[in-house]
Amino acid sequence: MKWILFSLILLSFIPLSQSQNDYRTLDEIKNYLMDLVDSNSEFASMEKLALSPGGHEVWLLKLGRGDEELSPGILLLAGADGSHPAGTHLLLGLSQRIAEQFQEKTGKDQYFYLVPVLNPDAYKQYHADLQYERLVNARETDIDRDGRISEDGYDDLDGNGMITLVRIEDPTGNFIPHEEDNRVMIPLEDRSKASTIYRLITEGVDNDKDGRFNEDGPGGINLNMNFAFNYPAFQPGAGEHAVSEEENRLLAEFLFKRWNIHTVFSFTRENNLTHPLVFDQNKVSSRIITGPFEGDAKIGQQVSQLYKRFLDGDSAPKMDQGPGSFSAWAYFHYGRFSFVSPGWWPGTVKIEDESGDEGSKGPGRNSNNSENYDLQFIQWADANGVDDFFVSWTEFDHPDFPGRKVEVGGFKPFVRHNPPPSFLDPVIDSHWVFLQAYQEKLPALEFQDVRVEQLESRIWRIRGRVVNVGDLPTSTELGDRTRWVRDIRNRILLSEGQELLFGSERDFYKSLKPGEYFEFSWLVSGRGEVTLEVAHPMSFDDTIKIDLR
Repeated sequence: MKWILFSLILLSFIPLSQSQNDYRTLDEIKNYLMDLVDSNSEFASMEKLALSPGGHEVWLLKLGRGDEELSPGILLLAGADGSHPAGTHLLLGLSQRIAEQFQEKTGKDQYFYLVPVLNPDAYKQYHADLQYERLVNARETDIDRDGRISEDGYDDLDGNGMITLVRIEDPTGNFIPHEEDNRVMIPLEDRSKASTIYRLITEGVDNDKDGRFNEDGPGGINLNMNFAFNYPAFQPGAGEHAVSEEENRLLAEFLFKRWNIHTVFSFTRENNLTHPLVFDQNKVSSRIITGPFEGDAKIGQQVSQLYKRFLDGDSAPKMDQGPGSFSAWAYFHYGRFSFVSPGWWPGTVKIEDESGDEGSKGPGRNSNNSENYDLQFIQWADANGVDDFFVSWTEFDHPDFPGRKVEVGGFKPFVRHNPPPSFLDPVIDSHWVFLQAYQEKLPALEFQDVRVEQLESRIWRIRGRVVNVGDLPTSTELGDRTRWVRDIRNRILLSEGQELLFGSERDFYKSLKPGEYFEFSWLVSGRGEVTLEVAHPMSFDDTIKIDLR
């Protein structure tokens, strides 16, 4: 794969316009998208997909060339909640790479659809005066269902402008400090062997005196719990019903109109790219399908191997797709291949030697701390000179725990999954080379073994086959089952004076796996040119012309 090596070398010399000291604000993201569109108006456009309850636009960027209805598309989405601005930064970096690809007019006709921030209300909290990892939008919601709204939010007890944790010495608690680093709190496994046990809560007080802490803050609905697959009804943050939020509803409506989208990539704190889903016959045999079909699971394994060629998957954390998540919905209900990754973790970029010259230094594939993400992060931070990530545990006189030893501290908001943006530059490079390699694998329909036989002076038999020469199926097995994907259309276009004696002008076929094919045969009367066209919204198409003389 010489072109992959060349791309990596070339990328190392390109100054990234997205390199900066901090993550972009919502206004900066809008300006970035507008500048990208203005500079590439030939193939780029943007539209307001939705308006959040907080009055912020959800933007959709479109980059592509060709007949949009018959050119394969890829959706990239980030910002499903506000805890992961790194995902938005990665997506914006990729948008610049994609635009450069279209500027060079390389590759086939295709489309990319990018949603940088699905939940702008939550994303905005990163830049707020009080910083905490917000998951919900600004929909006024009685989360604890006590008849009052937003009456028990976070409280900045130590006045540092950020929400961390509170730990209380409590023999009935469930956490202890990690033996390797007492800053890290881990679940208690054996109570008899623990000397000091803690209870952990988020920073705040019990404002409504119901025995719970910070359970009803500003907002809202967690958009990544609000989709229809495995919807967690009645759970806090899930919404009154599935897809209740305009952000999600309008995104789903847009996707259901876009028959050409073949694959969905999401950047969020879930991961089926380095930890792909496995086939389970029981899950696909039940009334409600909850696992991937066998063929789709095999594709997931193959894409995972491709991803790990460019990123160090051995150090990646296991993050399940939660109930009501977008990434799970995109496969189980939208019927597309859906891959999700946090995009960055300590040791993301593969390390060729101990110096870490190829990317960020720190725990990579041989890290001894890979079982504990917090220790892995600390090791990475120490190796890379990142030191402003922890608030030391400091005693505090907490009104809800009089006479008890209470400490405020812990990891600062956002730091564990969102490194300083400069560390994402090589990660964007690696994801771009992966995305280029993935594009090469998209399904491609091709006419093969086309033969023309003259039966009489003006009668011709045309026959051959159409093969999927790509490395991916034209659609998922689940998409075929739900019939929410278009069939392959194979047709013959006749010139004036010609007549079709046998066969249909157009035939339709189901999905083709890599290397699979269907055969066709037509009888045509007359002379002149005929055109054969095979087309599918999610595949690269083929056209040939035949002169009947």
